Amino acid sequence: MEGVGELFGRSVDAVLHRPRAVLVPLLVDLGYLLLGTALFASIAHVELLFPQGYRLPLFPVAVPHALPTVGDVMGPTPAISGLGRLAILAALTLILVSIPLLAYAEAGFLGVLKVVYLTEHDILEEGRHPDAWSRIKEAFTTTGGRHWRTFLALRGVQAILAIAALLLPLLLPRFGNYGLGVLAVDVLLLYAPYAVIESGKGVRSAVRESVQLVSDHLATTLVALLFGFLLTGGVGLLAGPVVGVTGIYGPFVMSLVYAPVGTALALFLYNVYLSFQPRDLAPESAPAAASVPAGA
Repeated sequence: MEGVGELFGRSVDAVLHRPRAVLVPLLVDLGYLLLGTALFASIAHVELLFPQGYRLPLFPVAVPHALPTVGDVMGPTPAISGLGRLAILAALTLILVSIPLLAYAEAGFLGVLKVVYLTEHDILEEGRHPDAWSRIKEAFTTTGGRHWRTFLALRGVQAILAIAALLLPLLLPRFGNYGLGVLAVDVLLLYAPYAVIESGKGVRSAVRESVQLVSDHLATTLVALLFGFLLTGGVGLLAGPVVGVTGIYGPFVMSLVYAPVGTALALFLYNVYLSFQPRDLAPESAPAAASVPAGA
């Protein structure tokens, strides 16, 4: 198995040379933020989805999701809990409404990652192919349509965890940040989305495989997560100053900053997952370090 550092370097290099996939999380963030802003304005009469008074922990820690969104680096829980019950209601509504949308988008995004970075034919030719964007669109819609129900179940679990993290500060003010229990479950589910895309597994099999892989490769997983924590935490530290300067536009700016970082992290974790598999189980996959056209 290749080293974690080598896989990380290859993933970052692949995204730098071929940034097309970054557009997916950017568009998802745009829709999510506009929807959230509308819900907060209509339900809570609050114009800021992430208030300027947002309070950052010393170093934000969250498990990177397979679909990178600005929520990975801007957890609104402390600020929202200080805005009253209507803001909590708006946040709960946003979580519930966005579950099916994010499930479809996450499945589609991983399909795009596979086509753009992990399929040898596309690594060699996509940068010069006139139908590159068409193939990306096809990968997104086909994979999203095929696996969205499984991702809906996975997103449902994540939504329960998000709601728990949202309500915890109201019930137990001492626990005003992401709970360790929520973090632990996120770690156990780390490889489940990649198992669905790569092996076509259902939600139970994917969760079971993810838990087994984390258990069997705990040291590698923790090292991989350390890369994720350093990057998401580093980007998250920018959130306070950025929101303070840009106000309601802060989340949009942070999305622009985080989308390429999150895409590289998602590809990195996908590569880590593939490194655990026997080669004959992933015949289409190729290392992201394959030569990439300079004009991609």
